[in-house]
Amino acid sequence: MNALPTIDDSYPIEYSIKGEASIEIEYYPAPTIERFHASQATIRSLVGPVGSGKSTAGVMEICHFLPNMLFTVYGIKNTRWLVLRNTNDMLWTTTMRTFFEWFPPSVFGRFRKQEKTYVITAYRPLTVEILFRSCDRPEDVDKFRSLEITGYLIDESSEVHHSIKNILRQRIGRYPPAKDWPKDDNGRPIVRKFGIEVTNPPDIESPDYYEFYGPDDKRLEIGEGFWQKPGENAENLDPNYYEDLKKLYANDPEWVERYIEGKPGAMRVGKNVYTAFSHAFHVAKQTLVWPGVQFTLYRGWDNTGNCPACVVCYMPSPGVIHVLREFWDDRSGIIEFAERVQKECNALYPNASYVDWGDPAGETKFSTRSGGLTSNAQLMREVGINVMPSVKEWEPRREAVNSILTATYRGEPALLIDPSCNRLIQGFLGGYGYKEVQNGVFSDRPLKNRYSHIHDALQYVCAKLAGRSWSARRPKIRNRDRRVVGYGG
Repeated sequence: MNALPTIDDSYPIEYSIKGEASIEIEYYPAPTIERFHASQATIRSLVGPVGSGKSTAGVMEICHFLPNMLFTVYGIKNTRWLVLRNTNDMLWTTTMRTFFEWFPPSVFGRFRKQEKTYVITAYRPLTVEILFRSCDRPEDVDKFRSLEITGYLIDESSEVHHSIKNILRQRIGRYPPAKDWPKDDNGRPIVRKFGIEVTNPPDIESPDYYEFYGPDDKRLEIGEGFWQKPGENAENLDPNYYEDLKKLYANDPEWVERYIEGKPGAMRVGKNVYTAFSHAFHVAKQTLVWPGVQFTLYRGWDNTGNCPACVVCYMPSPGVIHVLREFWDDRSGIIEFAERVQKECNALYPNASYVDWGDPAGETKFSTRSGGLTSNAQLMREVGINVMPSVKEWEPRREAVNSILTATYRGEPALLIDPSCNRLIQGFLGGYGYKEVQNGVFSDRPLKNRYSHIHDALQYVCAKLAGRSWSARRPKIRNRDRRVVGYGG
């Protein structure tokens, strides 16, 4: 009996093993996963909440769909696949366990524990070699520079550094060698390459997000992404699976949003700077609207270095700050950035008046090519932004933001952020934090990363508005009857 599994789109999958009677694997993929299996993209991403079946889908690609497709279409009998997880513990306890539950070595082949290599030989004439590896540090990338593989599967890809993925994308399609592939009409080998990345919802700022689900101009040209809807795989789970998880994480709404509802998450770097922040409370449900010219706009600027940032705020009531917009650039000079912010603000808020505060270090003089002296703050003033130095010390700036976060005004948050301010929000959720330097010990200052610049900008404006706003809430009193006649400004 031919032991080669047939290729079709039907489920369950049926195998004939070593000439023995057929065995049946009951695999019923959710609708999004069916489309994922049918994709012809070189690099594919599958995102879903916990329990969505995405890891199993990756296993089926490596152990069934791709090897058999390569044999039936291209005549390729031998393939080699890398399966990667960020840590060795997670590799053994989750990823490899999933492989062996679906394709047990006692039935399908042999597993060499010392080399962490699984060779599937059950459906001859095919041989499927699987290399299980871990890599949780960017410096481990050298492990993979000389690999020759047909393709890879990264389980929980959002936890693996992007530099490692870039190396792996250079190593796929190198096995079998080009001479073993069929030729096109011009005599050139037709070589197929495969990269499969499955993960829980990634950080909205990460390559895992924007390469497959972000703006078109940032997407990977050879990639295709598939984002599962919540509960798509519920029929294959315990009926109370998600309800029990919601109860278990009732005090962690961000976890529920990411791992159950399938929304993009935040990259946590260690210990949060602002533990009082709540996405449900401090982020507006709808777009915040500037009421008009009677309300001054306040801008905070991180105007030093090559990663400038700006937040635009106004005060709808004494003691209340609404953050309307954020601007940032990961590589820009201050003049270019300031002109862009000025242009967009003029379009968004016509005839508005502004008060601008920035990093006091922005006043530091440096030499120009002509031999004169200038500063980033001076360059901003020359394009029409009269930026003033804010508070220099970091601790008072942090406490200014924290005091507004923990305050309310008539039952509403004193700090409310427009939902479009993704980088600011992701920073609050964990991207802006203290790095762990050893077990349980954290640095005394936040990590400098893409989130720190926009948070510095917020601190510069809040450090000025906090003192002004809280004193402004004290009523002015006049006459002996002590009637309240207005608020200070």
